[in-house]
Amino acid sequence: MRTLRLKILLILAVIVFSVGGCADNDRSMDLENVPIEHETEFGGCYIKITISDFLDLGYRFGDSVRVEFSNGYVLESLPFYSGYYVGEEEMLLVGYPGYPYIKVAVYNGEDFWDDAGLTESDTASISLNEVGRYSAIQDARDVHQTTDRSEYDSDEIFANFRSISGGRLKENLIFRSSSPCDNTYGRAAYADALLEKNGIKLIVNMSDTEESLQQHIQDSSPSAYFMNLYENGKILLPVINTRYGTDEIKHKIAEVMRTVSKEEGPYLFHCSLGKDRTGFVCLLLEMLAGATYEEMLDDYMLTYDNFYHISPHNEPEKYKIVIDESFTELLHYLVRDERVDLQTADLAPYAETYLKEGGMSDMELEALKAAIMN
Repeated sequence: MRTLRLKILLILAVIVFSVGGCADNDRSMDLENVPIEHETEFGGCYIKITISDFLDLGYRFGDSVRVEFSNGYVLESLPFYSGYYVGEEEMLLVGYPGYPYIKVAVYNGEDFWDDAGLTESDTASISLNEVGRYSAIQDARDVHQTTDRSEYDSDEIFANFRSISGGRLKENLIFRSSSPCDNTYGRAAYADALLEKNGIKLIVNMSDTEESLQQHIQDSSPSAYFMNLYENGKILLPVINTRYGTDEIKHKIAEVMRTVSKEEGPYLFHCSLGKDRTGFVCLLLEMLAGATYEEMLDDYMLTYDNFYHISPHNEPEKYKIVIDESFTELLHYLVRDERVDLQTADLAPYAETYLKEGGMSDMELEALKAAIMN
């Protein structure tokens, strides 16, 4: 029987002060020989201690940790975050809400389980490397919105519902929003009402399967307008995750764009909040239409202003971190050349390449452009 053994580390006698306050190094606790489990759906390794129990030991999101597996595989200075706040193919220890345990994973990369030679008879040991090393990124990325409509200036802002523009995109043709059917964040009814107001004729729902959509319909009783779209096959369910660089996701997005090119708009793209997956697909379309860097950035960051009041005026430090750690990372999925100046280069060819890698032909690309561009 494997057991957890806790060992109190040496408590530092000197209290270290930083900009964020006191770094309480007395909370350093080692975990040794914890059972592990292969997480096969998205890839990675569960270390079988719950997130709350791990936090109770004194670890904090934003800390740097050392993880050593019993087969000798060692990971130094891993960031411990509450979400996937790292770049493509970077590793982290994550305590994602809803996960049964903390998890070591590669973000949008190959599963490291086999590369590390792990088996479920192995164990993991964890120690604190550095208090709060990544706390600035954690604080900027771990943001939460309220579900109180009265705290927002309009239904559109509350539902993160808007048309995208830039470059040669046709006006009021492509919209983005939070989910009009999944009421997890209390916004479904508002997004739903805006469908008819804006004459939406095709919905691309990137977060639901047919089964989960049926459950949302049962739970939230969408409008007659929504149900008419659903019953007439005008709601697409490609189920897109954030592994944007994989062939699977490229092919799914390309198939969506084939359909868009053949269907009458306006079109609505959404995931749960209309932030991450929606942000990526809208960025792809903006790039394809020749939008400038500033146009793409303004649209992407409007979500952060709508939900979290992160703007150059309100939260300049967080604003910069979101650009560096999120917006720029999404651009790099599409422009896979570090030499390219993202702010000045013509990025349309990179959007075309992405869609061609997903299987779109030149003729299909031209049909998409004709459908969405002036």
